[in-house]
Amino acid sequence: MKRILIVDDDRELAESLAHFVETNGHEVTIASNGQEAVDCHRTTQYDVTVMDVRMPVMNGVDSFFEIRKLRSSANVILMTGRLEPIVETALRSGAVGLLQKPFAYSVLGGALEALIAEAA
Repeated sequence: MKRILIVDDDRELAESLAHFVETNGHEVTIASNGQEAVDCHRTTQYDVTVMDVRMPVMNGVDSFFEIRKLRSSANVILMTGRLEPIVETALRSGAVGLLQKPFAYSVLGGALEALIAEAA
């Protein structure tokens, strides 16, 4: 079982993704914005963070950079409906993946399993 953090301001989507990840045997925490994600990383080590890019308070890219300051090896997969230059910067800086919204659960499952297998 791995510890996964799902970060999205769309609570319904976050809960749906969390349910899918939990049914695949993982422990899930949900955060609703980038600042909450950073706060979660201050107290808990996650195996993977799946994070939306566009959120209030702190966006996913800024949050990614803050999380990497706390833990340089953090595995962060970004989710977005629009590919923007700032997302490309995060990918070049170590974000481990990008999910283009909308995506099938199987795409998320494949990305998580690939990261988990790589870490094993």
